[in-house]
Amino acid sequence: AMTRLLVALIFVLVSSQVFAMNSLSDLTWNKRVLIVFADTGDKQLERQVKILTHQRSELVERDLVVISVISDEASIAFGNAAKPDAAALRDEAGVKKGSFQVILVGKDGSIKLRSDTVVPDVELFDIIDRMPMRQAERG
Repeated sequence: AMTRLLVALIFVLVSSQVFAMNSLSDLTWNKRVLIVFADTGDKQLERQVKILTHQRSELVERDLVVISVISDEASIAFGNAAKPDAAALRDEAGVKKGSFQVILVGKDGSIKLRSDTVVPDVELFDIIDRMPMRQAERG
């Protein structure tokens, strides 16, 4: 019984680490999520969202949902998803109010990229395309 308990404990530790973004659990294994955190009127947010929405087909192909979290308000900038809880996202990603941050969450629910500056589309797609799951999708 002891070994089984140990295995269960290890699993709990691993899974809680991987699925850090619990509020996105409905998207896990289906979508990659890019979350842009910003303060109201932050020009970087506009720039980041514009860069991405100009590449709609690339986003669709990579199963990406883009969420913007402006102060206390979360909204879906691209893709289909239920409106997430801004406070929960902030909490799980460890992003303070008033700071700009871009976070990429993989299909496994774990954070793959964290940047405090605007991420160029080329760089973003490159990171995604190097992921094993993405390579498997492309066959």
